Amino acid sequence: MNGLILKDLYNLKSSGKSLFIPIVVFSLFYFLQGINMEVWDVFIIFFVSIFVINTMSYDNTAKWDKYALTMPVTRRDVVLSKYMVSIIVIFIGSILATALSFAQGINKHNLDVIEIFTVNGAAMAGGFLFISVTLPVIYKFGVEKSRVLILLVFLAPAGIVIGKSKFAKLKFSPLAVQYIHIILKYLPVILLLIAILAVLISYSISLKVYSNKDM
Repeated sequence: MNGLILKDLYNLKSSGKSLFIPIVVFSLFYFLQGINMEVWDVFIIFFVSIFVINTMSYDNTAKWDKYALTMPVTRRDVVLSKYMVSIIVIFIGSILATALSFAQGINKHNLDVIEIFTVNGAAMAGGFLFISVTLPVIYKFGVEKSRVLILLVFLAPAGIVIGKSKFAKLKFSPLAVQYIHIILKYLPVILLLIAILAVLISYSISLKVYSNKDM
């Protein structure tokens, strides 16, 4: 299975440049203009989540799965390797987003460590939820037929950001505000736990679909 993971990571190294360049350009723009990195950090993590979907598209084009299953690997290894690559890539994206936020905070003399980890922790959980939804669908219908769903799921952060701004304008009682602050305080942890559970369920579904698939 290690070979399958390395294969995808090598593919990402060569093919990910087209997605990596806009990440660097927009990151520099946000940093130099002094714009809050919070929203961009979320999109960085979702951008890198798409990398894994690209590897599945390349595999489909090259008929890789038929070849891979002639080697001493099981269908479980093939599916598990995709989830492992997804987790690795999302962690790398989270580290990059956190580093950018720290750099901007230090540069602007307003470093808020708690806020950075809160936002990026929630975004990382969102990345896990993203692959949890998209991978089983791709295994069932293929990359091409799943693109509409992938786009809708990818645009979810924009909806969350808009909803957050509208939610902030609402007025609540002091008791409700107290409960909301408690929920927000532990929200990243709650989301990560939900995301981990979602990944496990998603993996089980993907494995079942892939095991019953004719190559």
